[in-house]
Amino acid sequence: MPTSQWGGLPVPVVVRPPRWMRWLGPPLLAATWLAGLSPVVLAIREGDWQAPVRDSGLGAAGASVGWVVVAVLLVTIPLAVRVLLTYRTVLDAGGVDAPFGRGRHVLADLERVRWVPQGGPVNAAHRPERFEVSASGAGLVARVTRQEADWESALAVLRYWSRARPEIVADEQTAQVLADAGP
Repeated sequence: MPTSQWGGLPVPVVVRPPRWMRWLGPPLLAATWLAGLSPVVLAIREGDWQAPVRDSGLGAAGASVGWVVVAVLLVTIPLAVRVLLTYRTVLDAGGVDAPFGRGRHVLADLERVRWVPQGGPVNAAHRPERFEVSASGAGLVARVTRQEADWESALAVLRYWSRARPEIVADEQTAQVLADAGP
């Protein structure tokens, strides 16, 4: 994929959840939602709100806790599917279109680009290397990993930003990674 378009500006980059997650996540979440719906159906059919736990010995307190858990799942799973399918951040030569309607942050508003190496104090294997972009007054507005975007095009946009506004590069490590990434 080309990393620059006519005129030398980098190609816009769309950051989304990994494709496998967008394909497997909704069916798995839908199955979980349907499983959470089964005690509701049983309770309605039996006409007894304790029917799903009747012979378990949990009593009214256990049934109440169970209904809270079921209610949380039935509300949050559809929202999670929506986020999974609609999450997107666009990085281009002019700035960042932040996810979830948080608006556009032009290059002049960006205050920091920081490279974070793989790992961390907890669960290092599941924290890939990434770039984080912060804007003044908005905090973190973009996070780019290899799995979520065309990495070379993302690096081209970040290099463009670092040439246009060198002060946004957070530290020497970030500057080195951007310099090693290409021209």
